[in-house]
This record gives sequence, structure tokens and C-alpha cells, in this order.
Amino acid sequence: MKKSLFYTLLIIFIAFSGCNTQPTSQHPKYVFLFIGDGMGLNQVQISELYLAAIADKYEPEDLSFSNFPIQSYQTTYSVNSLITCSSAAVTALATGYKTNNGVLGKDTSLTINYETIAEKAKKAGYKIGVLSSVAIDHATPAGFYAHQNYRGMYYEISTELPKSEFDYFGGGAFHYPTGKDLTKANAYELAESMGYTITDTQEEFFNIKQGDEKVLAFNPELYPDGEFYWEIDKKPGSISLADFTEKGIEVLENEKGFFMMVEGGKIDWACHSNDAVTMIHETLAFSDAVAEAIEFYQEHPNETLILVTADHETGGIVLGNGASPKLGVLENQKISGQEFIRKLTNLKNENKNVSFKQVMDSVSKDFGLGKSELGLSLTKEEKEFLYEGYQVTFSNNLKGEADKDYLSEKEGNSFAERVVYLLNEKAGISWSSYNHSATSVPIYAIGAGQEQFKTKIDNTDIPKIIAELMGL
Repeated sequence: MKKSLFYTLLIIFIAFSGCNTQPTSQHPKYVFLFIGDGMGLNQVQISELYLAAIADKYEPEDLSFSNFPIQSYQTTYSVNSLITCSSAAVTALATGYKTNNGVLGKDTSLTINYETIAEKAKKAGYKIGVLSSVAIDHATPAGFYAHQNYRGMYYEISTELPKSEFDYFGGGAFHYPTGKDLTKANAYELAESMGYTITDTQEEFFNIKQGDEKVLAFNPELYPDGEFYWEIDKKPGSISLADFTEKGIEVLENEKGFFMMVEGGKIDWACHSNDAVTMIHETLAFSDAVAEAIEFYQEHPNETLILVTADHETGGIVLGNGASPKLGVLENQKISGQEFIRKLTNLKNENKNVSFKQVMDSVSKDFGLGKSELGLSLTKEEKEFLYEGYQVTFSNNLKGEADKDYLSEKEGNSFAERVVYLLNEKAGISWSSYNHSATSVPIYAIGAGQEQFKTKIDNTDIPKIIAELMGL
């Protein structure tokens, strides 16, 4: 049975099981907060329509949370901008207070540390889990345990992590465990000295069991800055966000209860690069993680609350550019834009002269562009558009660094950016920017206290409602 059909049947079962759509308890014992970084309503809808397209269907294929009984939205602005950054957004989502863009867990004067919902729950005896597909000291996961003047203070954030004494951290690693200058005390060793068990292999991870305390579990397959490889480029030794969520449930389950935050962090990153296919795969991986919580909810329907939302929307993506949408063509993209840049960088570094034909052969293989039998033939103008990008990227065959190039090429002029743009264009997808937007983001809720989220709220309301429901 396909996952999308399973999710639909599961929610229908929940809806007609009598006790579940109107939970008798308003005080959840187990709370899941899922944050799809950069995930607006259009990211969800396009992912659903993509699943339908590749199944040769017209009606959207549901994600795991698409039919939750409560669906609303939240506003996301920060103190100093209508368009929030992730650190200001997570400060609101974790503490109930707004702050300036760039600030993490503190007020605008940088003199007050706001207590987070996770810290409150820990004091009250709940077990706490924080998970992410990006570095665990990145803004969103850090927002639940750290308090810094600036979100980029990664080393300082990493040293705050063990002080939280939270029970389970999972996902990405630290950015700079010995500081940017490589001279600081090792953050991993600090965590171990404070009682944390660190795992960074599949074997160690799957041997973690219920009752283990203070676990810091890293994915064994990570990019240099500590984030997961893209779902579309997933490595054989990788551990999925769904795996981390399932293991988190096992580790955290106890008589008192738990609070778990799970971030799909790379939805945002794909949207920053206007890479629709990579975004879709990240959203589907996020949906799979939510599915793990839904399975737990089935066993504890009157004691569990699941919330799915976002910190902000990224990219201003829409389906509609004047042409009839053909999302099925997106299936021809086999790698992320970042991995494509890595391939181009290797070509640049290994060859004195890289011909346009060489790179176009790769475009055909990895994106299907140029293949008329796939409906992806290129016009003369489109070939010229790509050739201009080829000249920009390969002029003088300068040496490059793949990850650095990926992070800096955001203006749509590089060859890789143009390839991704053309495939998006042929699918009927448009983007308004490479940055965050001010649009409101969705909230999906199911479980004990779900009715508290049925109307429009602000991001600061979410932790306040959770705290009230949990009796904190």
C-alpha cells in the first residue's frame, strides 16, 4: 500500500473512531511539535500534487498530516521586520516572545534570556527531545535550549546544549566543535563530560534503547557543516529523520510524558535555492517523520498532541506560470542542485577545459532536459540561456569549492541555477525570491487540546497554548 493512501485511511480511521476527533483530555501527556523550516502551504500542496502526478492522478495525494482535523495558520513577523528570520521565529515558537531578527532566545535588549517551553517542561519532570535534519546548533533546534545574542554563535550554542540536560538530541552535528579558530575546548568532549552518550554510527544508533539517558545521536552521513545530505541524494549509511523520530519516541516514553521538537530543516535550504524537486523530497521526508508520531498517537489518542507547522515560508513558491502544470517532469531530476554543483566543480577542478557538450550531457542525465521523449526538449532560446550560464560558471575554468559555491550562488546566473530554473519552468512552478517571505504559515493539529489551534493565531501563541495544555 502506498504511504499516501495509508495516511488517508489512517486519518479516516481516526475521524470515525469516536473518541479520537474529540479527545476527552485537554491535558496532553505527550506533545510533538514538528517544524518544517520554510514550509508554507504551497510547499505542502506542491508536494501532494507531485505525488499525484507521478502516480498519474489528478487529485492530490495526501501527506501524513494533510487531513488532521484542525487546520489553521499563524503569523510570523518579528519585532523589527515583517519578514522573520529563523532565530526570531523559533524564539517566538519556543518562548512565546518576539525578538529581533538574528537574536536567539533573548529579548531585543539582549539582557533577558527567555525560558523555552522545553526548559519549562524539563523542570516539570517531562523528558525532552530536540531533533533536526540540520546542525543541532542551528537556529531552530538551538532555539529550544540556547540563548545567544546572535544565531551564528555556533560554538557558544554548542556548549549550551549539555547544560540543558535534555534527554535526547538527534540529527545533525555541531558546526564548529572547537570554534572557528579551532582553539576552543571540544564541544563533544564537554557534552560527554556532562553525562551525554554520543553516537555517530548506524549500529550505535539502533542500539539506543528505552531508559537510556542523555543521548546525543548524530547522523553518520553529513555535509561538512553538520547537516544531512539531501533526501534525494541520501547515502547508504544515512539515518532518516523518521528514524530519529521513532528512536526518540522509544527513548523518551515514560509515565510522566515528554515534549519533542522535530525540525525538517532543509526544506528551507532547498527553497533558498529555488530547487523545487529537492524541496519536495525534503517535505516528504518530513511527512514520514510525522507519520511516526501518528503511529504513537494511535496507541495514546487521549494523551497525545501533534502539531505540524513552520517558522516561516521561503521562496514564495507557486504552482502557475501561465502554462499548464506538468509536475510529472520533475521526476527526471535525480540529484539536488547542490550535488549537481559538486559535479560541475569536480569537472572544473579535474579538467583544463570543460566543453558545453560535457555539461549538457550531465544535464540530460541528471535532469532530463533536452530529451524530447520526456517532454523536455530545449528551444534555441533555452539553449542560449544555458550557454550564458555555462560561460559564467566555467569562465577561465577557475578552481572552485562545491559547498561554498552552492551557498553563494543565489542570483540565478550560474549554470546549475539555470538548469534547475528551466526544469521548474517546464513543470509550471514559479518562485518570487531566494529569501523568506512574510506570508502566514499553516498549522495542523490532532489530539488532546487540538481545538485550541482551530483559529488564526500568532507564532507566540503556540508555546503559550502548549504550556497551558501541559499544565506548566
